[in-house]
Amino acid sequence: MIVFGALGLSACTGLDAVSRNAPYETLPDTLPAAPAGYQTVAYPGAFPEADLPPAPERAAPATLDYRIGRVTFVSPEGLAVSEANLYYPVADIVWRGDPLGDRPAQVGAIFREAVKRARPHVQGTRTVDVEITLRRFHSVTEKTRYTVGGVHSIDFDLILRDPATGRAMGGVGRTIKADLDAYGGKRAMAADAQGLTMKERIIRHLQTVFTAELTHPDGFIAAQKALDRAIDQI
Repeated sequence: MIVFGALGLSACTGLDAVSRNAPYETLPDTLPAAPAGYQTVAYPGAFPEADLPPAPERAAPATLDYRIGRVTFVSPEGLAVSEANLYYPVADIVWRGDPLGDRPAQVGAIFREAVKRARPHVQGTRTVDVEITLRRFHSVTEKTRYTVGGVHSIDFDLILRDPATGRAMGGVGRTIKADLDAYGGKRAMAADAQGLTMKERIIRHLQTVFTAELTHPDGFIAAQKALDRAIDQI
């Protein structure tokens, strides 16, 4: 039994030595020819890369061809005004950016100034009259502004009319929601020191809104989303 085990071990060792000492296989210098019936042929339906149609160019976004004519601002009589110094008064018009007075008239002056600043950026060939109907202008009170801040909530209807016929362009107007963050506490004070009062910030914001509404086919919201996407890609 001992002899048999030794012979078996010797045999395995010999085979292993033979396999390790075997020479590597010599590879041919050229590939063998394909068997008959399998030769490569040109497929008549194949298109060379040079014959592919060019990729279509990306169309540039369309721009409205408007120019601002007469501007009309309407504040319906039913809008409620509040002078209460609460965190969030229940009212349609809350405004503290001007001395105590006729709040609807003050808000109207803000809109007119914003449209005036938008004029140089709306230089189309077709004049349209701009009609603005206020729905909501809920800014922040002193109590809110000097503490937590909030939102300048601004809603209005916008109609662009043909000066000759008075008809609305496209048959209808549109309701614009143009909210803006309202600074609070130290941030509000710092902005004031730089001349960026909440009145100035709102005017600049509405200038952007009117420029987009009168130049971008899909208006302010679509233009803002496009800008946000561009910033996200930076």
